Amino acid sequence: MAGHSKWANTKHRKNAQDIKRSKIFTKIIKEISTSSTKYGSDINKNFQLRNLLEKASTYNLKKKSINKAIHGSILGNKKDIFNSMKYAGYSPFGIAIIVYCNTDNSNRTVSNIRNIFSKFNTHLINFNNIKYLFDYFYTIKIDLMLYEKKNLLNIINMNNLIISKKINKSFLEITISTKYLNKIKKYFLSYSVIFKNVTTKIIPKNILKIKVDDHKKLMNMIHLLEKLKETTYIIHNGNK
Repeated sequence: MAGHSKWANTKHRKNAQDIKRSKIFTKIIKEISTSSTKYGSDINKNFQLRNLLEKASTYNLKKKSINKAIHGSILGNKKDIFNSMKYAGYSPFGIAIIVYCNTDNSNRTVSNIRNIFSKFNTHLINFNNIKYLFDYFYTIKIDLMLYEKKNLLNIINMNNLIISKKINKSFLEITISTKYLNKIKKYFLSYSVIFKNVTTKIIPKNILKIKVDDHKKLMNMIHLLEKLKETTYIIHNGNK
């Protein structure tokens, strides 16, 4: 019996891991499709796509699936087209929540998210009514294996649009406001520097303190939103 129980636990654990891996694969494929549709399939111009392809490689995603996502978006095959969407609302405790999604069916997605908000006796609102509560940045990584660190630091120090910089063994990371991305791209390209990847970073301007019990309910709500296969990112401004 003990051996059977151990086998059952192992099988259950493996099934859970397979489900989690499958969900990750699905999200990456959606993100690749969306990025290719919006910004093109040239990774030298589409830094977001380059980042996603590296991510796909990390998870050993099959090249066939990746190519299908890219070429499907180029050919305009509606079955393979996913759109980036964002939804906003408040928790019952006044905590602002933004949910980012990649979806091939916006009606289904908004219905699923609306149902979760309804479970907690609240509702969705227009994103523009909530976005002012957060600051929006891009973090940009540059491969130090391709460029001299001293030269890169000189280039960065000459540009006052760069908010901060961080140096790692293999890359240099800078943070900028989202509105300056195109200017920063052109600036670095003028020095023949290409970004390794660009990711969005969202930070609440103020953190609202809530009771421990209310925080547990908030986390339950966030957990339900995260479980949706379309969800890619959630940000809120609450803490206990």
